[in-house]
Amino acid sequence: MHAHFGAMEYSRPDTLDVVVHYHQAPGAQPKPFVLAAGVELVELVTGGRGWVRSGADWVEVLPGSLLWHVEGDETIGRSDLNSPYSCLAVRMRSKLRNERRVPRVSFWHNLGAVAALTEESIRLFVDESFDNAVLLDHLYSKLRLEAVLHHHRRERAGVPEPLRIVRSIIETRYGEGLTVSELAREAGWSVAHLHDQFRTVYGSSPRQVLLDRRLNAAREYLVGTGDSIKQIAAATGFTHSSAFCAAFRKRFEVTPKAYRDNYYYS
Repeated sequence: MHAHFGAMEYSRPDTLDVVVHYHQAPGAQPKPFVLAAGVELVELVTGGRGWVRSGADWVEVLPGSLLWHVEGDETIGRSDLNSPYSCLAVRMRSKLRNERRVPRVSFWHNLGAVAALTEESIRLFVDESFDNAVLLDHLYSKLRLEAVLHHHRRERAGVPEPLRIVRSIIETRYGEGLTVSELAREAGWSVAHLHDQFRTVYGSSPRQVLLDRRLNAAREYLVGTGDSIKQIAAATGFTHSSAFCAAFRKRFEVTPKAYRDNYYYS
């Protein structure tokens, strides 16, 4: 089963220590250091070429490489002497012992966005009139999102084609009266094999994945439209509004109406 870092509970660090665009000097090697307790450091490579130690191996890092270090991790330790690396370095601190909440090594493919974030972050960090807590919120959420997205895309790329077809059907046709038997036929598999594949890859059954998609869509309808509960039930694939309400309450521990009252502004 894949590791779903994006689903883990987390709270951001307490303080933002340093935001700097570091440039390694040509013809010299960096002096790596090991992170102490309570410190998180992100190195987002913006240029050149370097390597970071991972166990006994050295992992090459290039523009777009996103390294998320926590206690015990070592920063970039080698640089290409002719094409030295540069990186946006963001150091954060927490009062409590920090744990790894995202993969250590990720990649951000949009180098234009990397450059834009680097320029913006440096400008705001040195602006004494700008609230560092707001900048920390922005950087932590943006960098974490890109780290999780990279691994989410890699996981999806490794999914068997029949399973991707079924997931696509669930994502786009959840409002229809789909059954597990129909999904198995679309995959060209038996129902039992479809169940096995879902359990292996997603840790859940096809029926549960379909139900979750319908209920999540229902939440979007509740806060984004003025449709009635009956209309939303029909639009999200439920035969009866009573079945929809029961499933919604079981999943979210609140009725659809109460959920809407909390979030929807008429």
